[in-house]
Amino acid sequence: MTTTNYTPAEVFPPGEYLRDELDERGWTATEFAEIIGRPVQVVSEILNGKKEITTETALAFGDALGTSAALWLNLQTNYRISRRDAGGVAGARVSSIARRARLRGLVPVAELRRRGWLPDTDDLDQLEKQVCQLLGIELLDQQPQFAIAARRSNSHEGLTIEQIAWLGRVRSIAAQRTSVRFRRARLATLAAKLPRLLQDGPAEGAMLESWFAECGVILVVVEGLKGGKLDGGVSFLDDGRPVIGLTARGDRFDGLLFTLLHECAHLTLGHLVSGDPAWVDDNLTDQQTDPIEIAANAQAAEWLFPGGFEIGSTNIASIVETASRYGVHPSVVIGRVQRDTGQWSLHRRHIPKVRAVLMAGPKASQT
Repeated sequence: MTTTNYTPAEVFPPGEYLRDELDERGWTATEFAEIIGRPVQVVSEILNGKKEITTETALAFGDALGTSAALWLNLQTNYRISRRDAGGVAGARVSSIARRARLRGLVPVAELRRRGWLPDTDDLDQLEKQVCQLLGIELLDQQPQFAIAARRSNSHEGLTIEQIAWLGRVRSIAAQRTSVRFRRARLATLAAKLPRLLQDGPAEGAMLESWFAECGVILVVVEGLKGGKLDGGVSFLDDGRPVIGLTARGDRFDGLLFTLLHECAHLTLGHLVSGDPAWVDDNLTDQQTDPIEIAANAQAAEWLFPGGFEIGSTNIASIVETASRYGVHPSVVIGRVQRDTGQWSLHRRHIPKVRAVLMAGPKASQT
């Protein structure tokens, strides 16, 4: 079997075809300009490939030469496309369009600019460099790698561009921080004490970063991106250093505390292995069926309610008594009752918001 290599036919500017038409009729450029009612300079520039044929000009050509206007527009369009494919000026313009489209397929550029995560510039080289730095990649064609365990409301799907951008932001902030050596036992001790340390509510939330730093864990608070669907937190290893990122999605104190304990459980139970990229998709599964997520939830619940959760009634007096017995803020009990009963509006006004306190912490400039 023989293989034939075909060379694409050369595409000529429309002026070449116009020259043939005029030669065939014996018309000069000046005569043709008089016929179509255009300045002779316009005709000369089209003949020399210095001016493009517009719709109005194509209509005049068609009337004068007995052809369709579409013929001349098609000749002009084909020539422009051929110039782009050959890397001309028009090609550079289209290439810029393709580059901008590729960037927006990787991250939500407009939102990241608004947050200050990307510079507000039209310099594509700079934007591409900043996106690569955010995602931890060298080339835009590479896939970002995150060895993580995250609580997501769309855990059955792949990571979205909003989630990837948020994770990249958390990781880039964590990379700038120093930390002591990770002590798993110390983190477990802190996690067990945390509900009691925060018994009075979110007021002590600004101390979280320093408490975790003493255990060798970097805690980063970054508000989630719109549409990100990260349900509050993520834990991962950055060059072997444990990192916990919080979004404060839902803005509920009880949800924030459980999320934080859930991520602590991933770290203390040894669910993360440094450099293991399988955590990107394979292990971000349903919270109700994945054994690792079930174990993390169980450990978080044990830290909140040692020995198991028991309550006699769901009225406020019983909730306050139960909270005092476990040494937790009443909203933690309310959240547990809401989950167990499915009554998500029950005593909701007694659950304090937490985002403002978290964002007022010592590293709160990373929103």
